[in-house]
Amino acid sequence: MNQEKNVLVIGTGLIGTSIALGLTAQGLKVFLSDINSVALNDAIKVSGATKYSDQNIAVVFVATPPANVAKVIAAAIVEHPNAVITDVASVKGSIFRELEQLVSGGWDRIVGGHPMAGREVSGAIGAQGNLFLDRPWVIASSASTSAESIAVVEELVKSLGAFPVVRSIEEHDRAVALISHTPQVVASVLAGELMDAEGSYIELAGQGIRDTIRIAGSDSDLWTEILSDNSEFIAEQVTHVANHLLEFASALEDGNRNSVTAKLVKGNQGRDRLPGKHGSSQQSTAILAVRLDDKPGELARLFTVAAQANVNLEDVRIDHSLGHPTGLVELTLAPNSVSILKPALELEGFVVIS
Repeated sequence: MNQEKNVLVIGTGLIGTSIALGLTAQGLKVFLSDINSVALNDAIKVSGATKYSDQNIAVVFVATPPANVAKVIAAAIVEHPNAVITDVASVKGSIFRELEQLVSGGWDRIVGGHPMAGREVSGAIGAQGNLFLDRPWVIASSASTSAESIAVVEELVKSLGAFPVVRSIEEHDRAVALISHTPQVVASVLAGELMDAEGSYIELAGQGIRDTIRIAGSDSDLWTEILSDNSEFIAEQVTHVANHLLEFASALEDGNRNSVTAKLVKGNQGRDRLPGKHGSSQQSTAILAVRLDDKPGELARLFTVAAQANVNLEDVRIDHSLGHPTGLVELTLAPNSVSILKPALELEGFVVIS
């Protein structure tokens, strides 16, 4: 995109501020707008963008809470008659249905978007310029959206490190019900079980429960909006998962080990279908576990060894050992890199578990 063209981001939460941060790093002129002056000032400090006044705008990103997106898009169509308008909401159907009641013209400039990225940390303080790196960014628009407008958004998406994926509005909403919205429901329900658990049980909590409920710390008000706006598809998917859980419970009660094993194997296979970094399959990666002393500089030292061995780490997970001065670091890497990194780590005094 021409670096002289101005970009406006409306909404300065995690996603909006991360977009601004990423685009300013690309040399684009980015302006921010938010009805919350405190949030706006925080985002300006974090991103290096400028407060919007009355500049000519080429592209508008609407990053407000889902309930406000359609109204903000409708206003932006009028206020910025030459701009391409896109959004980042995780639900598309309800927004486009509301837009049909609000917008008469300018449909060729409306590009539905949804970056498949986020964090459990909300607000500008959690913003990261590389938040979208190697993440899919769904483009789900109406039939009236022009190819030229879609191309403009795709160019910006790519500049943020994401890769655009075109889907229909229904395909998008059904997909996110499974891979985004239902996990939030499951995590929240499971985390809620901890409220009634004995304190002695909580003391035994390890990384398994922490991994499973990590996203339960997300903004409850925001997620109420998201879940409500995609309620039909989510309710269908949650019911499907609930039925499978009941089947699992019955297999355990009946002592049907074959059924239990079959369900666990299906889970293994389902997990392996998830794409890894750069779109690679989970099956194309290996895990190397390393015991790490809990002291300053050890993690940096581990990364240095990997860099010197010219081994690319696909992912890193740290499991702290409660009450002990050590932790376990799980390194995800290409299978052919294990034979290179393992001896290199051991040579530097690291204890490699697997």
